[in-house]
Amino acid sequence: MNRLAASVLLAVELGGGFGTATATVVSTTEQSTIVEIHVEVAASADAVVAHLTLSGEETVTVPMLPRGDGVFGVTTEIRSADYVVVFEAVGDPGAQSQPVRLSELGLDFDSGQVATSTTVEDEQASPGTQRWLWLGVALGAASLSALAFWVLGGRNDPDGDNDRDQLPSEEPNSGA
Repeated sequence: MNRLAASVLLAVELGGGFGTATATVVSTTEQSTIVEIHVEVAASADAVVAHLTLSGEETVTVPMLPRGDGVFGVTTEIRSADYVVVFEAVGDPGAQSQPVRLSELGLDFDSGQVATSTTVEDEQASPGTQRWLWLGVALGAASLSALAFWVLGGRNDPDGDNDRDQLPSEEPNSGA
C-alpha cells in the first residue's frame, strides 16, 4: 500500500503523447536491480518501448506490455544505476517522451533502496519434518512393492493348473 502511494506521489508527467510515468524496485541483488516501469500513453500506439541509457554504454530497448486503460508496463532486470529513460510509442503517429532519469520516476538510489537485497533464502526443514518425509517415502515404496507383488504374484504357476486362465465353459482336464 505504501509502495502504491509513493509511486503515485512520485509520478512524472512526461508530455509528448505520454501521461505520467513511475518506476519501482521489485528486488535487488549485489549485481542488479529488478525494476517495474509504467507509463500512460495518451495517443494510440501499436507498441510502446522504453529506451534505457547509461553514459558511455549502449542503449537497451525493452518492449512494454499493455496493462489496461492506456497504461504500458515492463518488469526488467538492470544494473543498479540511475538510467535515463525515453519512452517511444510505435505506430501512426509515433511519439517520443522527453528523457527522464529513473530517480525522477520514483527510484531512490540515495536511501539505499537499491543497495539492500530483498531476496529470501530457502529454509531447511526441521529434523522432525524430515523424519515424517522419509517415513512417507518408505511407506510409498512399500505400497508400490506390495502392489507389484500382488499383480505379478498370480501369473507364475509352476504346475500349470491356474484355474483363472480357463474360460467358464471349459472343464478342467479329467486326466484322460
